[in-house]
Amino acid sequence: MKEKFTLKEKDFIVRGIYKRYQRAQLDILYLNQHYNYYPQVDVFKVKESNTHYQKADAQFVDQLQRKQQLEDFVGIVNQIHTHLSQETYRFIENEYLNFYDSSWWVPYFSRATYYRLKHRALDEIIECAYTFFSENDLIKLML
Repeated sequence: MKEKFTLKEKDFIVRGIYKRYQRAQLDILYLNQHYNYYPQVDVFKVKESNTHYQKADAQFVDQLQRKQQLEDFVGIVNQIHTHLSQETYRFIENEYLNFYDSSWWVPYFSRATYYRLKHRALDEIIECAYTFFSENDLIKLML
């Protein structure tokens, strides 16, 4: 990957990370509410073949692995947040996490200050992301 990114490329990378982050949080919430991770036996159903149980076991293991991967990703992004400066985290929170108004920055910054802050914040978060993600992982996030 090249060293210097344009503002649009940086924004695309970080937006991809946070879209995946928010989706992972929702998926974890869904999995916690809708899946019981303790084995259940329905005594009213009697089946002769054991393929039904093998299929359920495979689904159970797949769901556990998926949940673990989602929790790992959310944990990594939360760890990145702890390494960011307060100014950068506040910018990321307003720009990507709690995105309600695209012109949230107008009462606080001039246009030049906003773009300077955006460059600095995106550089900082991408630098922190490189410590936790490999280049291939970041490329996958961009796709």
